[in-house]
Amino acid sequence: MEFRQAMSTSSKGLLAGLSAYALWGLVPFYWKLLDGIPADELLYVRLVLTALTCLVVLRLRGTLGSFTSAIREGPSVSRALLMAVLLAGNWFSFMWAVGNGQILQSSLGYFLCPIVIVLLARFIEREHLGPLRWLAVGFAAAGVSLFIWQAGVIPLAAICIAFTWGGYGLMKKRSAVGPMVALSMETALLSPPAILLFSLLALQGPPRLTSAPPGQLLAISLVGLVTAIPLLLFAYAARRIRLSTLGMGQYIVPSMHFAIALFYGETVTRPILAGFALIWTGLALFSAGGRFTGGPRKAVDPAIPGEDNIPS
Repeated sequence: MEFRQAMSTSSKGLLAGLSAYALWGLVPFYWKLLDGIPADELLYVRLVLTALTCLVVLRLRGTLGSFTSAIREGPSVSRALLMAVLLAGNWFSFMWAVGNGQILQSSLGYFLCPIVIVLLARFIEREHLGPLRWLAVGFAAAGVSLFIWQAGVIPLAAICIAFTWGGYGLMKKRSAVGPMVALSMETALLSPPAILLFSLLALQGPPRLTSAPPGQLLAISLVGLVTAIPLLLFAYAARRIRLSTLGMGQYIVPSMHFAIALFYGETVTRPILAGFALIWTGLALFSAGGRFTGGPRKAVDPAIPGEDNIPS
């Protein structure tokens, strides 16, 4: 009976984790519904509606007290404010990429995230990297260079996605605040500036959002749920299955974004595909490096996410 119950719990956790990754992977379709609305307007609305949604969820779960306690602590608020800026930068870069037909850059950025987190951990926290992981960094750099050479432009959205999410993920590892409380704090802290900036934008002329058709207004009204539901599923899964199992799913999201880019007709030339192949090779070496590192020093392994390491 206990074995069956454990299997049931694990199966539910696995299903929740796969559902979270699937929703994050499919989210470009949602943002495509909002084509024509500038990314800055979408960001302001997303911050406010996500904050409201998260606070409602905390109230329903009876954990609103955790939010009020955390918001009273000066160090927690300062850390949350910096993380909020990184999160907002990540959201803006991703929404801009989707809105401008650059979903490939989103895929590239999220494929690079584990390697960027490792580099940040190496140079900021002085954590040790094994030879395989340094080789992985080299392959990733070669892949990005090949992408730049073929496209003729620097993939700024991809780089912003990778480094904002890398910095955000690294800071998350130092935070003891739960994922829903943290997201509530981060979006709540940026909601007043978001409202102010949207108001200033409105003074210059009607925002594009105000003239959006009813279908787009309905879609944007759901942005808080679109943001919060995958997070809740991921948090549920993280408490019920092995993190090594959950961590392998992090490559599902950029792979789905890559497929969606092809669906929308984005150009993938052979050199670009070769660039992605180099990055995929780097990721394979990166994962292998976590298994074969030895010696007295502990190798960094931020590629396996905990409850707080989530895609946007």
